[in-house]
Amino acid sequence: MSRFDSSVHAGDYRAVGGSWIVSVLSGKGGVGKSVLAFNLAERIGSQGNRVLLVDADFSSGNIHILANASCETGVRQFSSGQLSLRDAVVPVLDGVDVLGAGGDGPAEAWQDVQATARLVERLRDQGSHYDVIVVDHSSGVSDPATVIAQGSDLNLLVLVPELTSIADAYGLYKYLLQAGDRMDAFVLVNRTQSDREAEYIHGKFSALAERFLGRAPGLIGYLPEDEAVRKAVASQVPVAVAMPQSPVVQALSELGQELLGLRKSSRTGTQVKAINKTTAAADIRG
Repeated sequence: MSRFDSSVHAGDYRAVGGSWIVSVLSGKGGVGKSVLAFNLAERIGSQGNRVLLVDADFSSGNIHILANASCETGVRQFSSGQLSLRDAVVPVLDGVDVLGAGGDGPAEAWQDVQATARLVERLRDQGSHYDVIVVDHSSGVSDPATVIAQGSDLNLLVLVPELTSIADAYGLYKYLLQAGDRMDAFVLVNRTQSDREAEYIHGKFSALAERFLGRAPGLIGYLPEDEAVRKAVASQVPVAVAMPQSPVVQALSELGQELLGLRKSSRTGTQVKAINKTTAAADIRG
């Protein structure tokens, strides 16, 4: 079982110090990654933390739609240096700001590796007043996503209970490891019916990764299939606003607490073991 190294790695694109960055990635579209990132940011913010949600789907980001916000400026202007982070973000919820992907301006943020690396450095430098920076990536494999993932302190690889999701997530994980093998990652199974199903999906993914890559990410937990999510998306509000008592809200809250615990451990320099998949599945559901 892999370990979560809580110290900040001096990777090619990872800056020492600054904010704690969590990337949310998936090997394919349609797994609920953006909805997860938005609601996770809301849950962490609801616990008294300052959160920045970055839409790193540079060509077709939709975080602003989920938040029912207008983002006329965002990543493009911030990455190019036209605007500071404070001027580029839009407050959308208590404790949560969004750095959107929309708006006119230079498109260098996704044009080359160096530009994306500068984006990560600027986020860490100017985002130090945030407790957590959550980055929502585009789906699949791309060089910008790889650079940001390598520069993040933690990566959440989102799967759903489908064989195609496992295969595409494996391809993404392989690509990320080839770019730098000191990447910290956990699997999060979305839209599952039970803890047993989540463990089964993670087991399939782990067996594939262990066989061909020699390592596999641990399972941080899972989120249940819940009709409340669809209702919240249709209303352009967080699930906690639409249906605060729904099971997925409890799961998201506990996931946020788990991530904050990992952040605290990284700040104190404590070594944290990868979460046991059985325990994590129980913890996140409560």
